[in-house]
Amino acid sequence: MFHRTGFLAALLACSSFILLGTGIAGSANTTQANTDVIQQPAPGEIHGKVTDVIDAAGYTYAEVDTGTEKVWAAAATTPLKIGDMITFTTGMPMKNFHSTSMNRDFSIVYFVDRFGTDTATPAGAPPAMASPHDKIMAAPAASHIEGIDKVADGNTIAELYADKQKLDSKTVRVRGKVTKFTAGVMGRNWIHIRDSSTRDDLTITTSDMAAVDNVIVAEGKLALDKDFGYGYVYPLIVEEASVTKE
Repeated sequence: MFHRTGFLAALLACSSFILLGTGIAGSANTTQANTDVIQQPAPGEIHGKVTDVIDAAGYTYAEVDTGTEKVWAAAATTPLKIGDMITFTTGMPMKNFHSTSMNRDFSIVYFVDRFGTDTATPAGAPPAMASPHDKIMAAPAASHIEGIDKVADGNTIAELYADKQKLDSKTVRVRGKVTKFTAGVMGRNWIHIRDSSTRDDLTITTSDMAAVDNVIVAEGKLALDKDFGYGYVYPLIVEEASVTKE
C-alpha cells in the first residue's frame, strides 16, 4: 500500500510539472508573438505628430499626439509646423508648469535640448534621438572673451573654480557676459556667463532677467555638486543670485 501510494504521488507530481512547464512555454510563446506584432517605442522617448505649436520667450512649445494621448514638450526655438512627426526625450518632465510668458498652465511639459524630426527615417519608425547632452559635448572649444575683468570685491570665474572648496556655501560676486538665458524652468531663471579669465562658463540661477550678450554682475551663494535630477548635475553653480546689468 505504501509503495502504491508513493508511486501515485510521484506520478501526480510529474504530471503537474509537465503541465506547469507547458503553461510557461505557452506564456513565453504568447509574449514573443505579441512582441513581434507590437513595436514598443525606445525607452525614454516620445514619438508623435505635432498638433499645436506656440513660440514664446525663446522656446517652441509643441503639442504632440502619440496615438494614445497628447503631451507638450518645449525646446529652444525650432521651426516646427502642425503635422510634423517628431521625437523627444522624457528626461526632464515639469509637472504643473506655469508659463509666465504665456500666462498658461500645463499639467506637464517635457523640457528638452532639441526635437528630433522624422526625416530620413522609415515610415512608422521612431527616428534616432541623441542624448540632450550630445550637443554640448560636441560643441567646439569656446573662443576667448576680451574685456570682462574681475568686479570690485568679487572673483573671476577662474578663481571660483580654483577656490571652490573654500568658497562653498559662501556668497560670491562675479562679472560675466551672458552666453545663454533660460527663463522659468523649475521656478527660476538660468543664466550662463563667461569672462576673460577662463574658457569655462558659470551657471547662475536667479529670479532676475537678462539677455544674451548682456554684461552682468551676479551675487549669490556658491554651491558644489548640485544635483537637480534628470541628469542635470552642476559641479559649480551660483544660486539665488541678484543680477545687475552693466
